[in-house]
Amino acid sequence: MNSYELLYIIDNDLSDEGKEAIVNKINAVVTDNGGTVDGIDKWGTRKLAYAINYKTEG
Repeated sequence: MNSYELLYIIDNDLSDEGKEAIVNKINAVVTDNGGTVDGIDKWGTRKLAYAINYKTEG
């Protein structure tokens, strides 16, 4: 079986509950399509190298 890594940036303006809901939704998409989630590393808020949709942190 192939292993993949997924990295995504969540809008920093969301509440903690909103961020957790996005993480749960992405995990559900992976598991619904036959994948498994082996671990989750939350990196916290980071400054972006350049703005994405006028956001400088994510």
